[in-house]
Amino acid sequence: MKRTSIAALTAAAALAGTGAGFLGFSALTDPPRQSDYAVEQTVGTFTTTVHNPDGVLSAEEEERLRTEAEQVQAPEVVTQLHYLVFARNDENVNDTVEKYLRDNAPELIAPDDDHFADGALIVGVGLDPRQAFTFAGEDVANTLSLHEGRHLDAALDAIKPGVKDGDIPAGLVSGARTATDQEGAADDAYEQAESDHTLGQAFSSFGAGGLAGGAALWAGVAARSRRKKAEQAREDFQVATREYAELSQRLDHIDIRAHSLTSPLVDDTLRGQWAEVQQRFLTMHDRVGSLGELSQDAPDKAFLHRADELGEAAEVTRQVSYAEENIDTLFRLEQGDTAVREQEVSALHSDILAARLDLDTTSSPLYVHLTEVKERAEQLTRRTDSPTFVQDFFVLLRDYQSALTEIRKQKFSDVEPAEELRAPRLYDRDYRPGYGVSGFVPYWSMAAWHSNNVSAHEASQSNTNSSFSSGFSGAGGSSGF
Repeated sequence: MKRTSIAALTAAAALAGTGAGFLGFSALTDPPRQSDYAVEQTVGTFTTTVHNPDGVLSAEEEERLRTEAEQVQAPEVVTQLHYLVFARNDENVNDTVEKYLRDNAPELIAPDDDHFADGALIVGVGLDPRQAFTFAGEDVANTLSLHEGRHLDAALDAIKPGVKDGDIPAGLVSGARTATDQEGAADDAYEQAESDHTLGQAFSSFGAGGLAGGAALWAGVAARSRRKKAEQAREDFQVATREYAELSQRLDHIDIRAHSLTSPLVDDTLRGQWAEVQQRFLTMHDRVGSLGELSQDAPDKAFLHRADELGEAAEVTRQVSYAEENIDTLFRLEQGDTAVREQEVSALHSDILAARLDLDTTSSPLYVHLTEVKERAEQLTRRTDSPTFVQDFFVLLRDYQSALTEIRKQKFSDVEPAEELRAPRLYDRDYRPGYGVSGFVPYWSMAAWHSNNVSAHEASQSNTNSSFSSGFSGAGGSSGF
């Protein structure tokens, strides 16, 4: 039977009955004690079987798994260790495991046809889509806390680093060692119980006798949140009242300078970004004017009442300020400011170096192309007074972009995008001349975008899945990575 969270039961009780939650929790559950989860550790012997139906593992890797099974100090309850590796698997790898075992190792299904056989520990990985899994017979799962919870999660996570590094045997052995760590299983069970009990007390505090304490707890949290929000609103007030007024006086000058830019580094997209932020700034005029009713001495309540409005005004003000700085940089670059030109080429050169360093080989055509682009950037750094500098810089960006397009295909297409890739905009703090022109996105921005995509993908895959489409109730679970 799978463990039911004490916190979940208590929450229901606390919310369902006036006072029943707290009284029921206090009467029926004592705080967990570490000694309650201590185990008498045993070490038994077990057989090791490697299942490699798709030929992913070499004969040497299969033998290595059997040999390194000696590192797995499993309790006596474990009588058979099975490693499984699939080249392709269902989206829910649990279904793949169940089907494979029913077809090829039916002895691993218990006589009740609803659980894994007693004594079995199953550790493996599916590679497409990539998912780690650990399953066990009921007796093994009860001893090692592998039905669900922290220890199962730890066993799954232990598999992933080795597989990511291309060393599947190392990942599987690490997973088996973690799963059979009796002391670790006991500690994880205790920590889970302690966490559940603490959460249960928090929920039950809303029952009779505990309502005041619970309310005080949440009131304290809410008060801190309000103070933080009020502090931010005061900071936004300073920006919106002081900087807005100063920018308003310079807005016509900024607009004239923006429209005076004529180089190929300025296209319709960039002009549209300036028009967009300028319009948002102008529409804030009446609202910012009404902020005069506030003063820095006003109480937090007054700032909290207008926090969203202040936040929006401060954001637009900062964006126009960044746009002014970036328009000025573009203007100086076009007008021949050698210091600005050197600064921008150096920044591009650093981005090219970072892209080249991230390639796996120095003999690929892509590496050769990036080296050629790097050398041209170095040459351009020495010709910042050239009358063709801006055109040369634009061509360099265009040629570098072709390499970045290939890098995106080769290195950054392994997960579905969580958001659209875009270059920093004219009104962003990290904008530089050339960004966004003809779709140019620098390497550092592309790498950050990919990192966010990977994080989003792993977060969506990280929850342990213990379900089988067939309704099978075997202990254990899987998680993607």
